[in-house]
Amino acid sequence: MAKKSSSISLVYGIGMLLAAIGFCLPVFQFKFLGTHTMTGFDMVGDGDTAAKIFTLLIFIGAVAGVVAAFLPQFSILKPIALAVSVISFIIVIIMMCNSDGASFLRSVNLGKKAAEKVLKSLYVGAYMIIAGWIVAIAGLVLKK
Repeated sequence: MAKKSSSISLVYGIGMLLAAIGFCLPVFQFKFLGTHTMTGFDMVGDGDTAAKIFTLLIFIGAVAGVVAAFLPQFSILKPIALAVSVISFIIVIIMMCNSDGASFLRSVNLGKKAAEKVLKSLYVGAYMIIAGWIVAIAGLVLKK
């Protein structure tokens, strides 16, 4: 029985690792006077303090999930790390939809784009983050 629990923790850890790697890949691709791709760390460089914090929490939550997956004494952090990462991503998307462009991303002026325009600009990193969360959720659910 211990092997099953160990392999399920591995599934959760792989999912959170995918999310952390996805943050380092281009998350958004905008076509505005050319094509611009932005990794999660590029987004941390622009914008106000709240946007920087929530953007970093996506990565920090994913890394904390990877650590929690392999250290049994921190297993209580697994759902917390996943929740922090997911909620921070949602908040960043909401901030992007409501920004005037100058306050959040100075390099690409989004203006008052609708949510569908922002969601259409998701790129490979965002999809990898979401896939990692799905794998991590499956690891949490299968453990119970």
